[in-house]
Amino acid sequence: MSGSIDLIYDKTLKVISDLLHVKNAAILSVGESELTIERLLSKGKVSNEGQSIYNEKLYGEVSSITEPTLKPSNVFRDTRLINIVPGTDYYVFPCLDSHSKVIALIILPVLKLEDFSIENYSLVHVVGQRLSVELEKSRVIKERESLSEFNASVLESLDEVTWDYSVAKKRILWFGAVYKVFGYQKEEMGNSPNFFLDRIHPSDRVSLEDRLMMNKQPNEKFTIDFQFKNTNEGYYWLRIEGVLHATADGIAERVIGVVKNVHNEKMAELLRIRAMIKAKDSERKRIASEIHDSLGQTLSVARLELDTLLELNKGADFEDRVKSVSDLVAGAIQESRTISHDLMPPALVDYGLIPALETMISQVDRSSDVKFIFFHNDIDERFEEEFETNIYRICQEGVNNILKHAQAKTATIQVIRHPDYVYISIEDDGVGFKKISDIKGGAGLGLKNMANRVAYLGGKIDFESNKGSIITIEISI
Repeated sequence: MSGSIDLIYDKTLKVISDLLHVKNAAILSVGESELTIERLLSKGKVSNEGQSIYNEKLYGEVSSITEPTLKPSNVFRDTRLINIVPGTDYYVFPCLDSHSKVIALIILPVLKLEDFSIENYSLVHVVGQRLSVELEKSRVIKERESLSEFNASVLESLDEVTWDYSVAKKRILWFGAVYKVFGYQKEEMGNSPNFFLDRIHPSDRVSLEDRLMMNKQPNEKFTIDFQFKNTNEGYYWLRIEGVLHATADGIAERVIGVVKNVHNEKMAELLRIRAMIKAKDSERKRIASEIHDSLGQTLSVARLELDTLLELNKGADFEDRVKSVSDLVAGAIQESRTISHDLMPPALVDYGLIPALETMISQVDRSSDVKFIFFHNDIDERFEEEFETNIYRICQEGVNNILKHAQAKTATIQVIRHPDYVYISIEDDGVGFKKISDIKGGAGLGLKNMANRVAYLGGKIDFESNKGSIITIEISI
C-alpha cells in the first residue's frame, strides 16, 4: 500500500512541476499529532524527505486549514521547508478527506504574488483535489485490508467459516477457520462449490444443494445440519446457516452464511436418544416376556381348571356360568398374546424385518377401512436386530399415525434396499399434516418417536404434505 501512495505523491509533484514550471514544492501529510514531509521537489528532482515535524503550533495552524491560503516563510522556520526558497511566502493547498479533515498539504513557494496567475491557482486546485481523492481511496483500502485481517483473526479464533456464494458466477469464497472446520486447506476447498458438495453425505446433499444453488426465498434464513467427509474418510456433523440476497428485481444474487462444527453436540444428542430408545425397547421386551411367560400361562391354567370344573358338574345353569367365565379367560389370553406380539412381534424375532412388516400391514389392512399396500424390492436378508427393531417401530408408528389422524382411503408403505442405504416411504391420500414446522419442532409424540429412531440409526427423515402426507426416510447401512 505504501508503494501506491508514494506513486501518488510523486505523480502529483511531477504534474505541478511540468505544468507550473516550478522548481520547488512540497507535500506534507497530516497525521494525528504530527506533520511529515512526504515529498520535496527541488530544482526538478523529487526526493522522499520523510522528516517528521513535532511543532505543535505549526501542526495546529496548518491542520486547521480548509481553504487554500498564503503562509509566510516564518511559519515553517523550524522545518526543512525554509530551505526550499528562503525568505518567501508559501501557497498552501489543503487536501481533505470525505469528512473535511486535512490529510495532506501541497506547498508552493510564491516569489511574486502577481506572477501567480489565476490559471495557476485553478491548476493547483485540480491537482490537489485529485490528490485528495487518491489519498482518501488509499486510506479506505488500507482500513479495509486491516479490517479484513482483523475479521479473519476473529473467525479463526471462533472455529467458524463464513462463506459467500455468487449465484451468477457459481463461485464460493471461504473465510475463517477453514482447516479446523472442514479438515482441508482453503486452497484445497477452492472456489467451485463442487469440492464441498462432493464430500457431503448423499442423504444430505440434495436439500443443501437446493438451498445453496436454487434458493427461491430471498432474505429467509435457513439452517441445515449435514454430514461432511473429512480427510480421514469419516463423516462428522456440520451446521450451515445462510440467507439468500436478491436484487431489487428479485433475482437471486448471493447466498452468504456461516458453517460451524456441531459434531460433539450431535453425538451427545444421539447418545441421549440411543439411551432412551434402548431403555424403551428393553422395557418392551421385559413386559412382553412377562405377559407371555407369566400372565399368559396363568390364564391358560385358569381356563383348564374351569374346563375340569365343568366336567365335574353337569347342571345347565352351572355350565352356562362356567362357559361364560371360560370365554372371558380365553379372550384375556388372546388379548395378552396380542399385546405381547405388539410389544415384540414373534415374526420379527423369528423371520426378520420384511415378514414382520408384511404380517403387521396385512392385519391392519383386514381390520381397518384404509386400504394398505406394502412394497419392497425382494429383500430377503436379515439385518442386525437393533436395525430391524427400529425400522419396524418406525413403520408401525407411521401406520398408527395414518389410522388415527390421516382420514385416508389408501396408504402405501415402501422399503427399498439400495447398496449403501435403505429408503422408506410412508404415503397416504388423507388430510395431510397441519404444519410441517410443528412436526420438525417435535409436535406429535408418534412422529417425534419416528424422528428419534431415525436419528438413532443416523438417518434422515422428511415430512411433506401435498394431497395427503408423505414421510421419506434414508438410513445408511
